[in-house]
Amino acid sequence: MPLFPPGPPVAEGKSKTLYATARPDVCLMAFKPHARSITARREEDVPSSDHWRLLATLEMLLHLEAHGVPTHLRHDRALARGGRLFLAVCPARPVPVEWIVRYEAAGSVVRLFPGLVRPGQRFDPPLFKYDYKQDVQVAGVDDPTMNESYLVGLGLLDEPTLTLARERLGAVGWLVRDRLRAAGMRLIDMKIEQGFDPGGKLVVIDEVSQDCIRACEGDSDRALTKDLFRQLKSPEEVVSAYAEFARRLNPALEERIWRID
Repeated sequence: MPLFPPGPPVAEGKSKTLYATARPDVCLMAFKPHARSITARREEDVPSSDHWRLLATLEMLLHLEAHGVPTHLRHDRALARGGRLFLAVCPARPVPVEWIVRYEAAGSVVRLFPGLVRPGQRFDPPLFKYDYKQDVQVAGVDDPTMNESYLVGLGLLDEPTLTLARERLGAVGWLVRDRLRAAGMRLIDMKIEQGFDPGGKLVVIDEVSQDCIRACEGDSDRALTKDLFRQLKSPEEVVSAYAEFARRLNPALEERIWRID
């Protein structure tokens, strides 16, 4: 695929920016070092976290693609230009839902159901959760949870697409769980996002990184992902864990950077 430098931004959020290219079917996605936790009441930049999130996302999306899960990724390298890293992705129409799978009890499921759920409780089969992407300032609730009848009844998805999205959540969860286990890590829970590519196919979009995966080292409670930010650890501690997470996935991960300056 010919590589093009990034053009003007076409979409921007708190954690990522999408740039146009000379090809209408390819955008370049750059990450920002921004991090936020509603529960910890913490929001700040964590320098260099964007670098390791992007590389981990590249590795995980390639892993999904290799096992038959379609994603928005359009190149197997991270592209470097002007001191920034980019992923080549297709423009996609997102479904405004965070698709969450839980294998162990941690975070909000423990906090919201204290008499029903104990920390570390294993879920077999795993629990699925669907959160509507909505800022807390809109209705006083950050990303409210929806059930399947809401997803269909409110017109977010039709029944066949909901079935596909739910099955894909399960497949992605197992693939990520196995990949982390092979790297000496334990998946506790994670979220993905899904959307429609230009041809109308449902694909995994956005990032699959340390920010949307809760994982620990082996059987221990040593966090290697965003829980460290929630625990108010220093930016340096957070970045060190993010780098370790990425390098455990692939020690040669930084060799996947292709400079297009």
